[in-house]
Amino acid sequence: MERLTRQQVINRAQASGDLSGYDLSGLLLSNLDLISVRFRSCDLRGTNLSSSNLSMSSFEDADLSGSNMSSSNFTGANFRRSNISRSDLTFSSFIGSDFTGAILHEANLTTSRITSAIFEKADLSAANLQMTEAVLVRMNDALLRNIKAYGSSMIGANLAGADLRGAMLHGTDLSGADLSRADLRGASLIETVFVAANLAGADLRDTRIKNTDTTRANLEGAKLD
Repeated sequence: MERLTRQQVINRAQASGDLSGYDLSGLLLSNLDLISVRFRSCDLRGTNLSSSNLSMSSFEDADLSGSNMSSSNFTGANFRRSNISRSDLTFSSFIGSDFTGAILHEANLTTSRITSAIFEKADLSAANLQMTEAVLVRMNDALLRNIKAYGSSMIGANLAGADLRGAMLHGTDLSGADLSRADLRGASLIETVFVAANLAGADLRDTRIKNTDTTRANLEGAKLD
């Protein structure tokens, strides 16, 4: 895999917008304007992409593990099947981005914006989603085991069939969310809001429930202690 320098990245991005397949690991790529650039199958391990505009760019099948993606604009970006494990995504915008099948194990998304983003069948196990803006996010059939989502807004989220075992959902707003068939065993649901949420067929055994609002929630077929 050919390795590029920061200046070569800038030059190629301006000339063709295609950086697919290059080794960009460990590079300092912060404070750059890289809109609609293709990084498909790139090695971006440990790369610093902070404070940059990468909206509409494609990172499909790329390795971004351990990278710094904080305070950047990734609106509408494509991360399908990418590896973003243990990366810093704090204070960034991923509105409408596609993370289908991506791996975000132990990723830090604190205070990020993932409204309307797609995480279908993605692995977010042990990810930090505290204070995240995740309205209408699609996480159906995703692995969300042991996530921390304190104080996050997940209004209208699609979490159907998601694995939320051991999830920390203290103060999380899941009003109108679809959690049908979701596995919430061992989850902490303290002051969690499920107003008008769909919990049909969900597994709620061994959950820690306190001051939880289930007003008008659908609990038909849910498994309870």
